[in-house]
Amino acid sequence: MKTNLYAQRNERLYLKNKKYKEPTVCKVCGLVFIDGIWKKIEKPRGEYYEDICPACRRIQDNYYGGILNLKSDIIKSKKEEIINLMKNKEKESENINPLRRIGKIEQISDNEMNVYTTFEHLAVAIGKAIQRAFKGDLDIKYKENDKVARVYWVK
Repeated sequence: MKTNLYAQRNERLYLKNKKYKEPTVCKVCGLVFIDGIWKKIEKPRGEYYEDICPACRRIQDNYYGGILNLKSDIIKSKKEEIINLMKNKEKESENINPLRRIGKIEQISDNEMNVYTTFEHLAVAIGKAIQRAFKGDLDIKYKENDKVARVYWVK
């Protein structure tokens, strides 16, 4: 399934449009909606509701908030290091907001990959971390009237 990168986006579909009852546990990842936010805590004892959190819904719908494109000859030789850096940034970002996740990593060729994130902030943070670690050129673009970041790194 292709990601529709140019479709009219409606962030409220994933964050503000739905009212979750408390406590709600995400059927996919296990996050808990309590005190008005999604938290990475143990499943509540007793009764709780089940639903799908906004991050898991975005991943299922292929509707990402950030797209990071990496192009470099070093991807082939440093792929594991690059992925570890991305995963570390993801963990750091999840501590701020557990809905910020890498949805998928797509290998285009030996020297190109795309990284799809649930929110734009994570794509930007990963792009900046890769630029700090490996140098190169970083370009961050936000589509007008849209909450999606397209981040391009080339070396």
